[in-house]
Amino acid sequence: MSKLLNKVSDVTVLFWVIKIISTTIGETSADFFSHKFGMGALVIVSILLATSAFIQMRFKRYVPWMYWGVIVIMAVFGTMFADWLRKSCGIPLEVTSGGFLVLLFITLSVWYMVEKSLDTDNINTTRREIFYWLVIFITFALGTAAGDLVADNFHLGYLNATLVFGAIMVIIPAVLYLLKINSVALFWITYILTRPFGASGGDLLSHPVQKGGFGYGTGTTSLAVTGIMLLLIIYLTVTHKKEMDIEEHI
Repeated sequence: MSKLLNKVSDVTVLFWVIKIISTTIGETSADFFSHKFGMGALVIVSILLATSAFIQMRFKRYVPWMYWGVIVIMAVFGTMFADWLRKSCGIPLEVTSGGFLVLLFITLSVWYMVEKSLDTDNINTTRREIFYWLVIFITFALGTAAGDLVADNFHLGYLNATLVFGAIMVIIPAVLYLLKINSVALFWITYILTRPFGASGGDLLSHPVQKGGFGYGTGTTSLAVTGIMLLLIIYLTVTHKKEMDIEEHI
């Protein structure tokens, strides 16, 4: 009955595909809304995040459209928040990256001390879910700051940044897997690394050709990628319902 009790997504290949897409949406949508509404966008998205997270936590089990809706909004907010610290507050990327890394370590440590596990297969209490979503937010903010730090320092450009972060996203988890690192640690490391790759891909698609992008614009890119994600979520919703129906009758 574990699937009936767990409130978050199983970790599958499709999970990682949608996670990467969500980071792309987070990057392009954050740029689009920040350009249109300035600081007001951060306030609006923070309200949307608080509302959606509250609704998600009221659900008794995993619901694909709600779960991934929170992930997307959190991706947008995490990107905006990290950018706000750098652009509006003037905090260097080295400081924000280091700060988020320390905060992530502290949060995971407290989570482990309280729950004796960091396993995402048993997110079935309010306390565990709070820890889970807090870590998710920190990984988005950390991925944004660290990704920008690497891209800025090495002047990679959008195409090269996408290729480099894509390679890092594959190679590091593969090496850690071969070294038989703890599966929970491997999950969270991979989760962080998907953020710079998805964001770089979004920048590549949306930025002007003159600046090294494909020139589709943040609005068009956001809509197109969101459309793909919606189709995948519909598929997940249908297949998940079938799985739940089968498990309920076992």
